[in-house]
Amino acid sequence: MRQSDRDAAEDARREGEGPFAPAPTDGPVLVVDNVFKAYGPVPVLDGVSLSVGKGAIHGLLGKNGAGKSTLSNVVAGFTRADAGNILLGGEDVSSLTLTARKKRGLHLLSQHSEIFEDLSIGENLLLPDLPRRHGFVDWAALHRQAGLLLESHAMHASSRRRAGDLNASDRRRLAIIKAVAGDAKLIILDEPTAGLAARERQHLMEWVEALTARGTSFVYISHHNDEVRQLCSEYTVLRDGKVAASGAAGSLSADGMARLITGSDVKEFRRVGSAAPKPPVVEIGGLCFPGGGPIDLTVGRGEIVGLVGLLGEGPQELLRTLAGLLPATSGQVLVDGRPARIGSPGHSLDAGIAYLTHDRIGEGHVASMSIAENLSLGNWPRQAGWAINRSGMLGRVRRAREAMDVVMDGPDQEIRKLSGGNQQKILLGRLLERNPAVLLLDEPTIGVDVAAKEHIHRLIDDATRRGVAVLLIAQDPDEMQRLVDRVVVFSKGRIERSLSAEGLTVDAIADARSLREKS
Repeated sequence: MRQSDRDAAEDARREGEGPFAPAPTDGPVLVVDNVFKAYGPVPVLDGVSLSVGKGAIHGLLGKNGAGKSTLSNVVAGFTRADAGNILLGGEDVSSLTLTARKKRGLHLLSQHSEIFEDLSIGENLLLPDLPRRHGFVDWAALHRQAGLLLESHAMHASSRRRAGDLNASDRRRLAIIKAVAGDAKLIILDEPTAGLAARERQHLMEWVEALTARGTSFVYISHHNDEVRQLCSEYTVLRDGKVAASGAAGSLSADGMARLITGSDVKEFRRVGSAAPKPPVVEIGGLCFPGGGPIDLTVGRGEIVGLVGLLGEGPQELLRTLAGLLPATSGQVLVDGRPARIGSPGHSLDAGIAYLTHDRIGEGHVASMSIAENLSLGNWPRQAGWAINRSGMLGRVRRAREAMDVVMDGPDQEIRKLSGGNQQKILLGRLLERNPAVLLLDEPTIGVDVAAKEHIHRLIDDATRRGVAVLLIAQDPDEMQRLVDRVVVFSKGRIERSLSAEGLTVDAIADARSLREKS
């Protein structure tokens, strides 16, 4: 054990929760016994063992690339381990298929769970075993059964409603209800709160905790250490494919947990901005778009402006309009004093406006393309005026790897095989390669570990030192408070007020987003 591990362990022991304390004595629902998995000569899981108690919420922690996703896939049956055993409820399921493990109550739900958006909530809940009568779907029985399921889990939605119309939090609840309805013993939740507002995060966590009273156990993967400390009764930390620590999570300090995850102290980034007036880079005048406007806003050179508001209240819609993804119905946008066309993503990019989506899988990357291709997508380096310059692509990979500490096998590795955090770094690197005048960042640190988050903060700050203007959405008030120069608060599609540097506190940001009940 390294000295940093010993320090974190000693912190935990002083708090009465040693990182190698025994798991609860209720009897484990899951046992992972000495599991190995390698891809070529590279070990991804190196003798991993852990156990999950019945009715427990077991936090699985680690940096991007530590092995969390691989372990989840091995446990669920998506991937076969090279060695070791998986026991579910005392039964060895190591040789069983994914489907067989599901039938025994083992489910893996990613943050992009398989919800069929164009089908109803009821159909999603009961697929593939829809009730039938005389060979046809019995719709009355379907909605009756689905309604009872929704009611029993306190989800207030019509079973006839289109699933795609649910918000992100309720989609995840729907996927969990479907698993629980199938007599789930253990559900693996991979970043279940990614992209959710703080209030939605809290509601989802409270609901998951309530499900444990029914006997369901969870493995909870999250880069939000506060969630793990609040919700989980147990934890395991992976580092470089090995178990670095495990035990009871209740009283482990935030600093101690961060040290266990990274193997070292993580220095928290805090931006030091300038109060001096800045020449404008982007000037938004009377801008209207579906669901919002008119918006008047100016962002100066090297300035970071945070956008705060509930989902659907305007911040995300403004960014997507500036990025050319939503139509502007009136108003104008100037970039460096020149009118900017924002009628399409291509026009916005040509105007120097670069957008980072919060949905890296659905909108950000092309999963089947390589890292090198994704880094150059839409901005291919050329030679002789037309041919793609392979050496230029490799140079971009090298710069991204060095600047962002991307964990990868090589430039030709498919981006879908990277961890979520490393995918996020590649998408940010693609934008920075364009040398934009304006960066639009919607949750830039979503799904990244504590060390990578601070690294990304520094990269954003470095861009402002080169004069880039930044508009940023972050659901974590602490993250926003440490990173932005000022905040604009949205309500019902319009800017309601601003918070300047002297009023920029975590409490003020949280209250502005209406995340707290007013006393």
